[in-house]
Formats: sequence, C-alpha cells, structure tokens
Amino acid sequence: WISIPGTGIDYPVMQAVPESSDFYLTHNYDGEEDINGSIFLDSRNDYEQQDDNLIVYGHNMKSGLMFGELKDFLDEAFWREHKAITFNTIYEKAEYEIVAVCLAKVPQEGEEGFRYYDFINAGNEENFNNFLENMKKMNIMGEGMDISYGDKLLTLSTCNNYTEDGRLVLLAKKLSP
Repeated sequence: WISIPGTGIDYPVMQAVPESSDFYLTHNYDGEEDINGSIFLDSRNDYEQQDDNLIVYGHNMKSGLMFGELKDFLDEAFWREHKAITFNTIYEKAEYEIVAVCLAKVPQEGEEGFRYYDFINAGNEENFNNFLENMKKMNIMGEGMDISYGDKLLTLSTCNNYTEDGRLVLLAKKLSP
C-alpha cells in the first residue's frame, strides 16, 4: 500500500508477472479492465528481498486519480511540505523521504539515453553512483540529494507531457526505522 500524506495518493500497489508486466496499466486491483489502471510495482522488483530501487508506476490521470497528483510536486513549496511516503508490503512498513523531483524522457528503442526505470539493483558502488549522477541531472529542485551507496530507494514514475514520451519521476530514500 502506498500513501503520500496531504495528497489523495492512498492506494494498493499491485505487481504483475513479468510475462504481462503492463497488465495493471489497464486493469484495476480486482483484475477488471479500467481506464485508470492501478498503481503497480515493476514486475522485475523483489519487494521481499528489497531491491536497491523499488519502482512504482501509475497513470497521470487528469481527474487526479492514481498518480495524477504527482504533478503538484513540480511546485517547490508543495514538495517541501509533502516529502513523506509510506510504502507497506506484507513484509514491512516503511517510510521514505522524497529527495528529488525529476523530469525524464523515455528514449526510443535503439536511442542513446538514460533509462532510470532499468535501475533495480546496483551490484556495486560505481553503478549506484552512476545512477545518482544521472538522476541529479534530471532533478528540477536543484538541491543536493542526500543519498549514498547502500540506501534503499523508491521511485514513483508517471507520464508528463513536458516533452514527447516525458516522465515525472519522484526519487525517495528509505528512512531508518
């Protein structure tokens, strides 16, 4: 379950199997077809073993449903007042702090470019730092990101029409219990 206090974002988080990874783009949590889709975890993520970066997707609905309210984070004052995210699984209850608000573009197939949505596990400190450097370039808040190797991350991703194939991405760091 994911919630961001002070917003309407308060939803169950689904996860499809890799063979149908985009199922929840068009289906609700009951598995019924729904234009709003669901909030869903990347099918490659392992929330039981806690990957370095859990990636959660949702539609940017004009009605404000799903991740429609994430666009409010483009306002620095709003972001400063709403940095907390609660993400609970059957294995743990966790709090995260939003450390970056990023605008990204999804590169076309074969096109060079940074693909934030492919960062699941770093494997080593160099890969982790490379991811952070690329995220810093996309961070529109211009503040240093208080993240270091070993931190567990949560990435919220939704569409944003600032450019073709644009994305609005919130990067959050897990807080110690």
